[in-house]
Amino acid sequence: MPQLSTHLIIDAPASQVWEVIGPAFARIGDWATSIPASAAIPGAPGSADAATPAVVSAPVAGRTCATGASLVPQITETLIAYDEDSRTLTYQAGGLPAFITTARSTWTVTPAAEDSCRVTVTAHFRTRGILGLLGGWAILTQARLTARHLEADLRHYIKHGIPSPRKQRQLSRSMPR
Repeated sequence: MPQLSTHLIIDAPASQVWEVIGPAFARIGDWATSIPASAAIPGAPGSADAATPAVVSAPVAGRTCATGASLVPQITETLIAYDEDSRTLTYQAGGLPAFITTARSTWTVTPAAEDSCRVTVTAHFRTRGILGLLGGWAILTQARLTARHLEADLRHYIKHGIPSPRKQRQLSRSMPR
């Protein structure tokens, strides 16, 4: 299964960064340019009315994300592991093209120093067929570009408490006039 890992160093305590990544999991669309909008999956984690299986200790069952891509305008990311104490979570993506059979990401936040931390994002995906072979390279290329924007967006959001200028422009373009 192809894997892509990104390591970000953020100048903020691990607990502060984890609050954005873990407890506010469903709100990635508030700060990440790569996700124009996001929302929590209906249903509380572990409840009988949850729309999808959930991890009981997680704040939400998962999230839906607008992608901005016409081929896949929306995906669902369901939490499959969540550990508050070790500041790690794993989610599985759904609603992807048929040639992508598995797409899973794990985020971990670890202290690096008193006022900085390391965010590790490891993405695993599996594809099938000729489209999967060709699409796999495109996925890796897009993921690398997205990782650069994600790092800048997260840094800005943590430092200033507001979305980056790039994200603010994106949000202003999506507002009805």
